[in-house]
Amino acid sequence: MQNAVIITGAGSGLGKALAKLLTSRDENVITVDWVGQVDVKADLSTESGRSHAIQESLALCPNPKGVVSNAGLSPIHKDPVQILQVNWFGAAEILKSFMPHLSNHGSSAAVAISSIGAAIGGDSTLEEYLLKYNVEAAYEYISEIAQRSPLEAGIIAYSTCKSAIARFVRVNAKEWGNAGVRLNAIAPGRMETPMLEGLLANPDISPGIEAMPSGIMESASADVVANVVDFFLDSKSMFVHGQVLYVDGGSEAILRPDLV
Repeated sequence: MQNAVIITGAGSGLGKALAKLLTSRDENVITVDWVGQVDVKADLSTESGRSHAIQESLALCPNPKGVVSNAGLSPIHKDPVQILQVNWFGAAEILKSFMPHLSNHGSSAAVAISSIGAAIGGDSTLEEYLLKYNVEAAYEYISEIAQRSPLEAGIIAYSTCKSAIARFVRVNAKEWGNAGVRLNAIAPGRMETPMLEGLLANPDISPGIEAMPSGIMESASADVVANVVDFFLDSKSMFVHGQVLYVDGGSEAILRPDLV
């Protein structure tokens, strides 16, 4: 296989929608997830699982043209430490590991998936631990919060990971640009996926989601959001680099109107 786009978290939701879009144009795609019908089964919460995903993907396509680091656990996942493992350590390692291979391609791009959660939540202390790859301190910090409130720990872990991955894109813009690889992120808002269904079914979480302001429409399908990821992968966005685009119907702008 040549010139494939590697998509993690492709067993459902946005990753599955993007894979469907790309394959509908006969583009080569390698799907990675620990569930669903995918090309590479891997648990990205573990170092061995990440290594397996990377090695197997490169065995299928040694010269990928794109990578989408999309795999992520919900804020209501039972283990907040595992949220950190997948949503930050796994997401960042996938991007960093594929960058040298993308740089060998004439026109390549990577897209990270952040979230509206990056704009409305998160913890600055935890985020610094993540960005410094201080695994032990990060796990200890979120575990202490979980002892007081498991729900709060999950929300903080999720939002902080999504903020950290957005910052990853910006702080690495020069290095990746020098390597000839475009790196951007999208931050979806209320996207119609199984994760959203689970959040809306949780009585402690759903009121906050329902109260989220929107400028155009309350929610969008994964297919709609996949179109934006597709744009970042395409050469049409060749002058776009190091950016984080909120795909949220205007929610982030309404919440933070003075932030430019």
